[in-house]
Amino acid sequence: MSSTWWKEAVVYQIYPKSFFDSNGDGIGDLSGINEKLDYIQSLGTNVIWLCPIFKSPMKDNGYDIADYSIVDPIFGDNKALDNLIREAKKRDIKILLDLVLNHTSNEHPWFKSALSDPNSPYADYYIFKQWDKSIPPNNLRTYFDCSVWSRVENTDRWYFNSFGPEQPDLNWEEPQLRQDIIDMINVWIKKGVAGFRIDAIGNLKKSPEALSVHHFEPDKDDGSASLVPWVLNQPGIDKFLTELAEKTFKPANCMTVAEIDVPEKDLQNYVGENGYFSMVFDFSIADLDIYHQKPFTTAPITGEKLKPVFIKSQLDTQRVGWGAPYLENHDQPRSLNKFIPKEAIDPISAKMLATFLLTQRGTPFIYQGQEIGMTNCPMTLEEHNDLHVAKLYEWGKNLGYSDEQMMAYFNDRSRDNSRTPFQWNNKNNAGFTVGKPWLKINPNYKKINAEQQRQDKTSLFAYYQQLITLRRHSEISDILIYGIFTPLTAPDNVIAFKRTHQEKSVNIYCNFSQEEKVLSVSIEHLYLHNSPIVTNKQGDLVLQPYQAVIFS
Repeated sequence: MSSTWWKEAVVYQIYPKSFFDSNGDGIGDLSGINEKLDYIQSLGTNVIWLCPIFKSPMKDNGYDIADYSIVDPIFGDNKALDNLIREAKKRDIKILLDLVLNHTSNEHPWFKSALSDPNSPYADYYIFKQWDKSIPPNNLRTYFDCSVWSRVENTDRWYFNSFGPEQPDLNWEEPQLRQDIIDMINVWIKKGVAGFRIDAIGNLKKSPEALSVHHFEPDKDDGSASLVPWVLNQPGIDKFLTELAEKTFKPANCMTVAEIDVPEKDLQNYVGENGYFSMVFDFSIADLDIYHQKPFTTAPITGEKLKPVFIKSQLDTQRVGWGAPYLENHDQPRSLNKFIPKEAIDPISAKMLATFLLTQRGTPFIYQGQEIGMTNCPMTLEEHNDLHVAKLYEWGKNLGYSDEQMMAYFNDRSRDNSRTPFQWNNKNNAGFTVGKPWLKINPNYKKINAEQQRQDKTSLFAYYQQLITLRRHSEISDILIYGIFTPLTAPDNVIAFKRTHQEKSVNIYCNFSQEEKVLSVSIEHLYLHNSPIVTNKQGDLVLQPYQAVIFS
C-alpha cells in the first residue's frame, strides 16, 4: 500500500444515526451500515468516515464522548464495528473513525472522578479554576454561544468548555492524559481502522489569556467576546500535534483529516511533507454564506463570490500539501440549498455541483444523501434535535430576535438539515426504519430516494458513479488525482480550471448561473457533461445554465 494511498480515495461520510436502522428502534446503527456496504461500493467510494460512534449521552450527537473504547449501545457493540471493518475490507473499503480529542462528555469517568475529588489525578485531565464570584472569571463565549466557564454546583470550582457545559475541555498540558489518548488511538489502529477524522483539533492549546481573569473587548450585544482568537492555533500546539502524529498516525500509515481552520502561513506544518495530518478541511467555502453576516442572516453564494475563495483555497493547499474538498457534511446544511438558488435546484444543477467537487485537487468527501440530491428539511423548533440550535435560540430570544427570523435562519442553516434520515425508497419512513425515526424525515422522500435513482441511468446517482469512475478508474485518473490545479479565465459566474499531469491536461468548466455563457474553446476529447452540448455558428461552446463540462 503506497504511503499516500489516501490521495487516490473518494470518501463517503456517514452520520450513523441517520443512515440505516437495522433493528427498528428508529436510530441508524453499525449493522445497518454493514447491510448497505454494497450500495456504497456501487457508488464507487472506497473510504467510509463514520461520525462518532463511541459511548455518549448524545447531548451533542456523539461529539460528547463518555468512553473512547466502547461503541455506544444505540449503534451496536464493538463486535459490530469489528464486523463492519472486516466486511468493508472484503470490498476494498477502508474505515475512518471520528476522534474528539479537545473535550469529553461531562459523563466520562475521568470527569466524574475529577468532580468528586479535586485531588484525583483526573482533576489534572481538565481545566479547573477556583473563583468565588457568581459570574464567570471572564466574558469569553463558546462556539455554542454560552460562557466558556461552567460552575461545579455548590462549589467555587469552575471548568473551561469551548462548546457547551456538557463538554468539558481536556487539559493537554497534562502528560498522562496525552499518553492515555495515544494508547487509545493505537488500540483502534490495531483493530484495523485505517485513519481518523479529528474534530476541533485546533483548540488543544489554550492561551494564558483565555484562562485568566480578564475582561475582553465585547464583539456581541450581550457583552461577550469570541474565544476563537484565544484558543485556536495557539503557540505551542505544535508540540502536542507532533507527538500525536509520531506516536500514532505516521507509523501506521493512517489517513488523517483534521477539522481546523489553518491560516495560510501555518499550512505547511499541518499538511506539508512532514505535516501533522494527511489533510485538513478548509471552512472558507462551506461558511461563505454566513461570513461577516449579522446574527440569523445569510447571504446567497454566487459563482462570482465563490470563485476567488475556491481558487485561493486550491492554490494555497497545493503549494504545501494536500486538501480535502467537500460541499456538505453533518455540520452544514445541504449543498444544493446553499450553492443553488431555490428555483434552480434540479438534477442538472446538482450534477454541476458534483462535477465541481470531484474534479478538484485533493481527496473529495461526499456526504450521505448528497449523491441522490437530498435537500434541507423545514422543521419546527420542537422538531430540531441540535444542541447548537437550542443554545442559539435561547441567546437570540434574550436579545430580542423574532421567532420568524430565527426559524428562517435555522431552516437555511441548522445542522439538522443534513442529519435527517437517509431516503432509501418511497415507502414508509423512506425505508430508513420500521420504527419511529429519531429525527424528522424530509417529506420529499417520495420524489428523492436512492431506489428510484439506482434504476435510472440519467439520475444524479448515476452521474456520481460516472464521475467517481472517471476519477478513480479511467485514462484521466492520474490527471484528476495528481494533476496540478491551474485556474482558467472564464465569464462571470463560471468557475473554470485545468488539471495537468505529465504534460497531459483536462479542463473543467462549471456554470454557476442561469444564463448561457459563450466559451471560445476547442474540444478534442469530451469526457463528461451534465446536459446536451450546444455550439454557435462560430463553433464556440455555449455553456448552458448550470452546465458542467470536462474535456481536453
